[in-house]
Amino acid sequence: MRLTLPLFTALLLTACASAPPPPASVDAALLQVSPECKAAALRPADAMPVALIPDEVLRKAVSGWVAVRYDVLGGKAANATVVASQPPGLYDAYALRHAQAYTEPTGATVRGCIMTTNIKF
Repeated sequence: MRLTLPLFTALLLTACASAPPPPASVDAALLQVSPECKAAALRPADAMPVALIPDEVLRKAVSGWVAVRYDVLGGKAANATVVASQPPGLYDAYALRHAQAYTEPTGATVRGCIMTTNIKF
């Protein structure tokens, strides 16, 4: 059974190519965007589609975030890995799948980018 419209409107999924200030419990060095990635001025990532997250996970209604480090090789995301998340593991696989789908229309090649996806209820 699919979630109702009010829950979809309450859920906000955003992604950006730079990380917000990390919580005190996260090593800030993990979330550093490389100078190369900053200088490239890449297209921001699209919002993560709600459809990537199964209903049973959405029903928990737990807010959180996931930071994924990735490279862009020839305009496509590569070498994506989760570097930090809160709560740990809850949304990691879905944010990683989203990051792996990132494309840069210019065909750029840069390393050390960070995509942070925020899940808010």
